[in-house]
Amino acid sequence: MLDKIEKYRILGEIGQGGMSIVYLGRDDGLDRDVAVKVMHPHLARDPGARERFSREARAVARLAHPNIPKIFDYSAQDDTLNYLVTEFIDGAPLSDLLAEGAEMLPEVGAIMIVLVARALEHAHGHQIIHRDVKPENILVGHDGAVKLTDFGIAQIVGLESMTITGTLVGSPAHMSPEQILGNDDLDFRSDIWGLGTVLYGCTTAGRLPFDGPSPPAILKRIV
Repeated sequence: MLDKIEKYRILGEIGQGGMSIVYLGRDDGLDRDVAVKVMHPHLARDPGARERFSREARAVARLAHPNIPKIFDYSAQDDTLNYLVTEFIDGAPLSDLLAEGAEMLPEVGAIMIVLVARALEHAHGHQIIHRDVKPENILVGHDGAVKLTDFGIAQIVGLESMTITGTLVGSPAHMSPEQILGNDDLDFRSDIWGLGTVLYGCTTAGRLPFDGPSPPAILKRIV
């Protein structure tokens, strides 16, 4: 299936999430590495999931900010293979750095959060709510770059809300109370809540402000 992405040479898998697998690719024409996000085949058969994936491409394409990965290319919604091609960040998610157990200086954590806050400010200025701000979606490059990624469940203000049937959209430990309760009037403050939980983790060696033995227990404590 990957041979359908003719413009990019796939070098190997570098990660995956609930909606997609991410590959390291090579754009030989422009002599640069890229990240190629390919939707899981079982999701590609779901029109709703395809729309969410396509919406990520359209949302990120509207953004141009040093703390958000650039988008280079994406498939049409009716393509047999749904993919998104973005700037490749040579580094690791913030979650990996926190999992190493080494306590981060509060000043370093605060600097990273300021950069993510700038990315959110830019997105919010374009009426885009990220809705999934968490350490896994913050990439820290070996060169010190900090990038907010994965707008796959972003909600563009003014458009009909799209959720995954029967599930909550977002990550339990970083979800705001109004997001957990499914409020229709979710706004930018939900992202600020998520950013606050990440700041808490950066300054407490990865601990969470709300924790529990299971996702439902965490959600209950947050509410």
